[in-house]
Amino acid sequence: MCQDICARIDGGRALKISFFGLPADNREYLTMNRELHCTVNEFFGNRAPLVSFIAQKSSSDTLIAEVTYLTDSDAHITHHSRYKVLQRGNTKELITEGIIPGDISLSTFEQAKDIFTAIDNILTTEGFSPCDIYRQWNYIEDITVKNDGSQNYQEFNDARSIFYGKCKWNDGYPAATGIGTARGGVMIELYAIKGETAINKPIDNPMQVAAHSYSQKVLDGTVVKELNERTTPKFERARLLGNTIYISGTAAIRGEKSETAGDTVCQAELTMEIMNNLVSQKNIPAPNNGAHYDLLRIYVKHEEAIPAVKEYMNKHYASVPKHYLVSDICRPELLIEIEGVAHI
Repeated sequence: MCQDICARIDGGRALKISFFGLPADNREYLTMNRELHCTVNEFFGNRAPLVSFIAQKSSSDTLIAEVTYLTDSDAHITHHSRYKVLQRGNTKELITEGIIPGDISLSTFEQAKDIFTAIDNILTTEGFSPCDIYRQWNYIEDITVKNDGSQNYQEFNDARSIFYGKCKWNDGYPAATGIGTARGGVMIELYAIKGETAINKPIDNPMQVAAHSYSQKVLDGTVVKELNERTTPKFERARLLGNTIYISGTAAIRGEKSETAGDTVCQAELTMEIMNNLVSQKNIPAPNNGAHYDLLRIYVKHEEAIPAVKEYMNKHYASVPKHYLVSDICRPELLIEIEGVAHI
């Protein structure tokens, strides 16, 4: 299946391939991850796209992929084993593959710390700081599970807060998604940029409390010994870079409270209402004539709900490319989360 996918990819422009599939266990996850990397590298050679393997079942119940392409032929690319650096003039951009820890049997907190150490080394090597990150994906196995009272998502957020504490975030945090996976421990992907003269601003949503401003009462889990309290999820609801809106993982949350009434479709309807408000013309911090969605990635907690969600989304957002995945959400009561990319 990987070879079939590679055969349909323009290797000259592909920067990254994110594969989605469901291994039986963590041993199989690590085996499949190695096989995907080897297959892509053999197929494309020394300029092969980066590879991420996310342990989430797709609605098609097979191995599927999202491909990130470079559309600017003027950019110079430097290839590394776990990341690529793009440069045009004074603008320098860094993208990573899915970075995993050395040992996925460790606690979520220790796995995340290990990954952030690796990320810190990459950023430092290339002259970036954590504050240059503008989009981040955080995949967390068993995201809402607790171990001796310590919730995996909270452990991740605490490790992220420690790493982000290395610099001053004067202009907002990255757009980000924190989502559950069935296997694979913790994995992080990110984009960072510096020297860009185009607008690079966080986008808040009047319908929701900023995630980094949540109160302690909506945070779940014990306090790690390195900190005095549970820390908030450090991300913005979206980020505008040039004319592109990177929309963070969004769920049915008003203010900071989950809206749990109804089924998955009801939560999908509210989630899209929240996202539509987020990207509305009045809410974008730049002159614009309105936004349109380029891609929506839709995470659904219960697989049996996907047909009804598809029916709703195809009725109301028929022209938007959509990708459905089975995954747990960051709060036990939430049934769906949606992220996306839009343009103004």
